[in-house]
Amino acid sequence: MSDEADVEQTCLYKLSTFEGLNWFQNVVFVCSWQDQYAPFDSARIQICRGAQQDKSKGEKHRKMATNILGGLKAKMLFRLDVNFKIKDKNLDSWIGRTAHIQFLENQQFMKMLIHRYRDFFS
Repeated sequence: MSDEADVEQTCLYKLSTFEGLNWFQNVVFVCSWQDQYAPFDSARIQICRGAQQDKSKGEKHRKMATNILGGLKAKMLFRLDVNFKIKDKNLDSWIGRTAHIQFLENQQFMKMLIHRYRDFFS
């Protein structure tokens, strides 16, 4: 959100005003504290404490979340918090890239998600 000085002019804010999420009946947000590429609260589409206390941009962050979730007509909304067992201690794990990639490459996680598909979408 650093592409414009005014939050309401950023690409992400403008995207929050588009339709799309309201087309789905069931929604699953998947996030991890270990992922530093997609911030935890952003991935869950919830307002973090910092945004609540931010007098200059906090209201605009709340408005963004309201834009995204306001028209949601989903019957079910799940927020899954994932903790990957990351053993490697390297630059990627330190900067949070490893967890970000694990959502796509971790076969155990994918199998678990597929196994629970019926619970999420029936």
